[in-house]
Amino acid sequence: MVNVDNLAAVSNPQGVQDFLGHLIWYSVGKNLIKVEDLQKHLSNAGLGNEWMPNKIRSSDAFRRATKEVERRRPTSQPNIYENILVREVYSNSKEIQRNLVIETVDQQGKSLSYATQSAVINLDKRNDSITFTADSDSIKEICNEAEKKFNLYKNHYSSQQLRVMVGKILASLAPTPLRRSGGVWFVPEVKDKELHQFVHFVSRLENSEAYKVPVINTNDNKQMVTKKMFEHFESLLHDCHNKTNLSKGDIKTLINEANKYIADYRNYKHIVTTENDAMENIIMDVRKEVANIMMDINGV
Repeated sequence: MVNVDNLAAVSNPQGVQDFLGHLIWYSVGKNLIKVEDLQKHLSNAGLGNEWMPNKIRSSDAFRRATKEVERRRPTSQPNIYENILVREVYSNSKEIQRNLVIETVDQQGKSLSYATQSAVINLDKRNDSITFTADSDSIKEICNEAEKKFNLYKNHYSSQQLRVMVGKILASLAPTPLRRSGGVWFVPEVKDKELHQFVHFVSRLENSEAYKVPVINTNDNKQMVTKKMFEHFESLLHDCHNKTNLSKGDIKTLINEANKYIADYRNYKHIVTTENDAMENIIMDVRKEVANIMMDINGV
């Protein structure tokens, strides 16, 4: 476990500010943000629009909004409940239809009846609008709720989209994880400008925060950073050796991560001077394993 107190300080014993880099940790809280506001935050932090999440599609907003109105509600009969479910009927280039389905169940979850068209909700992709028909006032209220959510989501990014975006920006800073569970990273001094932009950006998101603490240039701190880098390459090598347990998607992620950390190593060569040979050897092993995986994928 990393002792943060030993890593971080403002100056070294001689009073000279000589940093290896910074510790960084952050959190992105529950948040909905307008597309225009997110672009403004990026610009104010000195970051480009290339970091923006993918453009919001009306179909994604529609599916998210309708999914969120699913619920379970009691009926006038004791121990009898209604599951309000959403089922997609069809989708094409012009529209999507989703139906609200009411499944009546007993206390044990046994299905007693199934109404497949309690409401029909349509998305018109051409003008980004929805219409619906409902067979009761209570179902109409649920449809109105879905419409309100849709009108919100088609112009706002979600917290999850922000977390993915922030994670990608962090990944560009050549970070090394300092804890196996994540949450704290070391970013080398050569990325100091980009790190400042990162902290500025995240700190201005609603319910979010980011902090950086300088790590002074001492032998102990160099050894700590080197150790954590080596451990991370060991973890990558272990995953490569156990690739048979991974899905195709996980294998692709592993290859990308391995190649990225190999490329990032150039930012650390001035830190790992005492363990350079060991680091080069394990990096070579990771390269070989990645090459073998690529050969397997390509059927060579």
